[in-house]
Amino acid sequence: MSEEFDRAVADHHAGKLESAAKIYRQLLDADPEHADAWHLLGLTLHQRGQNELAVQTIRRALLLKPRVANYHNSLGLALHGAGDAEGAAQALQTAVTIFAKDADAHNNLGMVYTDLRQFDEAERSLRKSLSIRPDHHGAIYNLGRVLAWRGDDAAAVAYLQDACARDPSNPVYWNTLGVALSQTHEFGESRKAFLRAIEIDPESVDSHVNLAHDLLREGEFDAGWREHEWRLRRPEFRRRMRAAPWHGEDISGKTILLWAEQGLGDAIHFVRYAPRVAECGARVVVEAPQALHGLFATVEGVSKVVKRGYSEPHDAHAALMSLPTIFGIPEGAGPYLSAPSVMALDKPNERSVGLVWAGNPAHSNDRNRSYQLAQFAPLQRHRIACYSLQVGPASRQPAPEGMPVTRLGDGLHDFSETAAALAALDLLITVDTSVAHLAGALGTTVWLILPSNPDWRWGREGDRTPWYPSMRLFRQAPGEDKRLVVERLADALADDR
Repeated sequence: MSEEFDRAVADHHAGKLESAAKIYRQLLDADPEHADAWHLLGLTLHQRGQNELAVQTIRRALLLKPRVANYHNSLGLALHGAGDAEGAAQALQTAVTIFAKDADAHNNLGMVYTDLRQFDEAERSLRKSLSIRPDHHGAIYNLGRVLAWRGDDAAAVAYLQDACARDPSNPVYWNTLGVALSQTHEFGESRKAFLRAIEIDPESVDSHVNLAHDLLREGEFDAGWREHEWRLRRPEFRRRMRAAPWHGEDISGKTILLWAEQGLGDAIHFVRYAPRVAECGARVVVEAPQALHGLFATVEGVSKVVKRGYSEPHDAHAALMSLPTIFGIPEGAGPYLSAPSVMALDKPNERSVGLVWAGNPAHSNDRNRSYQLAQFAPLQRHRIACYSLQVGPASRQPAPEGMPVTRLGDGLHDFSETAAALAALDLLITVDTSVAHLAGALGTTVWLILPSNPDWRWGREGDRTPWYPSMRLFRQAPGEDKRLVVERLADALADDR
């Protein structure tokens, strides 16, 4: 029995997971109380992506030996793989409680805490791992990720460079280093890192997409759009790609389904191409979230708007964000959405200015792009009437003293209502959110506040964008305090009267 177990372990270490699992099962048929066999069988299942079954299997081992730290460590990995980060954290906490000197378990716990956005706990766990094993390249890499999330970009780059030096054949390390280098505006070096990741793993979707963002940010659109198509190889899009994707061939007389793939702002941004598709002679059906249906029905050439998952017969399909590969960036584009109505506002004899100061807190760059309402105090130097279009928890933030703000957010239940509010305003001042895209698509005058590391679509410089002629960009310089950005907005209000 011991020889068979040793052979299974040897196969396991050699990566022969099917062979190892077969032997573990044979051992369990002979001895159902072989806890190590249950544990290692569960580990092979985790390594093969069968995490739900792995969790059940490892728990069989724990029923037999509940105080084995490594079992809890493996259970944490399986739970994390199954999408249960909270359960994974509990299992890994148990592991390090039983055996406090397990560098791997501390590293794994730090990784899970990072995914839970509990960065203080993550950093403590990772530094504990490195105190036990200073050369643990996994912990070095994960600590770099945590520092990047927390905005300590220079330190993040240093740790990620160290991880890449210790494990130079790991494409994930190089890809993450590229992202961190982008955050520090070292765009030439970030591109090298993404290319290195792709050289190691030519099928690395994340690396191709991140490279696309670098190329598009630099205005290298042809190469950038091609690289951007790699995103469609992600698992969530495989069902789509089994149908007939449209690449610009003749589609006259046929029905094409254009589908929104990512956020609401992205859908608004790229639905602009629907009229161009209709000009090709196609019947255009757009699939989008319900909150956008009323607006998208106003787009010229759109025959029908359907909800996600609705089965609409079609001859071909295309993701909205793939249409630039066919049509390029629009030149001189005007408004392409229409507000169904204009909100009646009790406006004083002052300039009416809408405000949106915060985006989705779950966004990876939210700490840089979002503001506090109180930071907009300099705007009150001018005679303006402020209207909040902010929704979500941030909408409850107190206004600056002496600056009255009429709050409209609670009455904005979909984008048609938001469009009606925008149609009643003279100006929108906003951070980079879906409302910015909506204002631009409507032709509303909009001033967009960008962080020092903006999204790829806004480029690296300039105060105008080809996407929205009615939009003016206010860029935060690297290292510039957000208060100075708002001061420039206030100065612009004075100049713009």
